[in-house]
Amino acid sequence: MTTTTANIKQALPPSIQATMALGDEHAIQIIEFFDGTKAIVESGRAIDQVPATPGEVEGPPDAGTQASGERAGDGDPSVLTTDEQVWFRNTFCNGAQACLQGWDWATCGTDRAVGFGTGIAMVGREGSHNATLFVDMWQCNGQECFWVQNWQGTVVPGHWLSVNTNAPDRKWLRWRLVGAGGDTQVSLAAKY
Repeated sequence: MTTTTANIKQALPPSIQATMALGDEHAIQIIEFFDGTKAIVESGRAIDQVPATPGEVEGPPDAGTQASGERAGDGDPSVLTTDEQVWFRNTFCNGAQACLQGWDWATCGTDRAVGFGTGIAMVGREGSHNATLFVDMWQCNGQECFWVQNWQGTVVPGHWLSVNTNAPDRKWLRWRLVGAGGDTQVSLAAKY
């Protein structure tokens, strides 16, 4: 692993175990991280597509903190819609330990080591930039501890992306959504 930013190291790319198309722009992918941890990645269009049901698919620093970006500038609010944000809140925030809605970026993580966790991100359709969702895990080697960026995926405006991580040896997890733009609404939920 090599260091990419302050106290975040880049893991080897995950291997793809299986891919399943569920319909127009709705897909699932099963991946395995370098350490053997498995994850299910699912993507779909906001409002039009809901997550698949299970029957369709066979203490670190800042870990428990949550933050989201604030609106930058005086964009024209008449072009923005809250329909997607309400849909996201109703669809993904029920039972979530964290649910953030803001502008441009959002970050949240588990407040303890967990055996599984799901991060779900959405970028508003008013956006003109794709955002990136990162999945980080806290790792210690001897006396040194650091975040390991295990995965990243693109969140297209008007779409959602979820990553369900299964860590049988219990890990601290963190999800980071960045780059949507200051005039774009974003949402991020965490369930663990």
